[in-house]
Amino acid sequence: MRKNFFRGLSALILLSPMAVAVSLPAQAAVDPDSYVVMQFRDDVDPISGNYLYKVNGTKQTPCGAEYEDLWDDPACTPATNTLQVYNYLPLCADEKVLNCIESVSWIKADGSEVKGSFKESRGSVDPDFAFSRKEKFNVGASITPQIFTFPGLSHSKGSSYAVTGHVTQDIVNGTPSSPKIVASIAPVYSENVSLDDKEARTDCFNVNVNDVKCWKFASSDAGTTFKLNMKLLSKPQGWISGRVTSPKVTIGSADASKRFDVTITGANLSIPILTKRYDYSDTAERAAWEKISSAAVTSYPWDKVSDVAAGELISVYGANTFNTFNKLVAIDRDASGKPAGVGKAYDVADRLAQVWRVVLDPTNTPSGVNGCAASDFQGFVSSNAMTYGTALPKYDGTTMSYDVASPHYNPGGKDYDADAFKGRYDLLLTEQYAKCVWNLKDGVPNVSVEVQKTDGTLDNSVKVTGALNASTGLYEFSAVGFTFSSPKIKIKLSAPPTKDGTPTVTQAAPAAQTPAVKSPAKTVVKSITCVKGKLTKKVMGANPKCPVGYKLK
Repeated sequence: MRKNFFRGLSALILLSPMAVAVSLPAQAAVDPDSYVVMQFRDDVDPISGNYLYKVNGTKQTPCGAEYEDLWDDPACTPATNTLQVYNYLPLCADEKVLNCIESVSWIKADGSEVKGSFKESRGSVDPDFAFSRKEKFNVGASITPQIFTFPGLSHSKGSSYAVTGHVTQDIVNGTPSSPKIVASIAPVYSENVSLDDKEARTDCFNVNVNDVKCWKFASSDAGTTFKLNMKLLSKPQGWISGRVTSPKVTIGSADASKRFDVTITGANLSIPILTKRYDYSDTAERAAWEKISSAAVTSYPWDKVSDVAAGELISVYGANTFNTFNKLVAIDRDASGKPAGVGKAYDVADRLAQVWRVVLDPTNTPSGVNGCAASDFQGFVSSNAMTYGTALPKYDGTTMSYDVASPHYNPGGKDYDADAFKGRYDLLLTEQYAKCVWNLKDGVPNVSVEVQKTDGTLDNSVKVTGALNASTGLYEFSAVGFTFSSPKIKIKLSAPPTKDGTPTVTQAAPAAQTPAVKSPAKTVVKSITCVKGKLTKKVMGANPKCPVGYKLK
């Protein structure tokens, strides 16, 4: 008989803005040892483990309650059901047909490449959730992800790096879909932690919750560049989102095994992490949680903490909890609009975690974009913000905007300016996709990149760039140096001036041919500064013009 599927969740409750209220009878006195831990973190991969589910609408039912192989469950017959498989990418050295990881490299500051070496697997597969290989559904046998080392690269706890390629794949009436892949590279170390130490094990990111060996994150330098090469049966479609700076994406042709070479390169980011504990026995902390409960976590007062969570409520929030975070920092906000009291604690990061992650999701498309089919790779978006409004930018018919939110201060920070955590945003758009979204024809469009502060005014201290890289066919945008709590990044491309329907500007003529090309050709782009009262805006393009109402500075 298999164990309870929810065996690892006795002390871990994942709360969200859609948390369901629980109706309870009158409760006994609160256990005086009750406590709550609130965490905002995006260093742990959002999906983990090996599972096979039967899906009916929004309901997931685990397969294999009494079977050694989950596929043997007659209620989960692939030909007549919708199934969802959770698994990990194997190494291509072991997999010659299905999706796999070909190689992982560390790119040194001088540009040289250091190939990673496989060291060991990260933990064991829980035998209660094991399944066999089903090649006709593009599913490999359940496995655990890998630990790599890179000669010359180390971190605070050694030299091990977790390389994780988690796969989520649907099988609808026997037909497999293109998978969602979450790939990450992180500095890690391991130590044994008792299965009974629930709070200590919240720092474990094990595949099998019954493994005593606990894998934990170490700290490393931000800006470490990695290159991940995968072989995939499906060519990436739509958008890739992630946690890397200066991303580069290369998609090759299908090889003899009918798999595409997909390479993603970028540097890791420092992401703010928050961890707050509230003990019922402490009067101030008890009162603080009462405010938080009513304002941000759908009324989860102390009696429910004591009864429903057995006195141990550990709430972990991911990057998509933008609204919840904004509610927290708004608690006790002072007259000037700055966080104070209970909310002020959420405006200072507890620590910074170094994260390298990319998400390939063929179903992920920006809201507001119509008529631009996701039959090919379209764009890549990345930010170091702790939370964001949506994983992809939103399009309103004119601009693409991206809402982000984080603590304003670095760990231990007090000075509003000197100790501010600085934001970073990167966006890639294929030229074809950009033309479709903004209905552009020929010619080089004007490019506008701006960052709005929380109060809606422009942040003119931010370094923004935006241009077409002619060698890659990608528009490359970035915004660096903005501050939080809740800025908004806005991107706009507009058609160049025309005369009688003919573009008055075109892409710069190619340089004269020479025996060797030293650097890739770039579109010639100019930058101007426009003013409107106290507002300023940078506009870039081959022939940039100030927006209506603005004047050239």
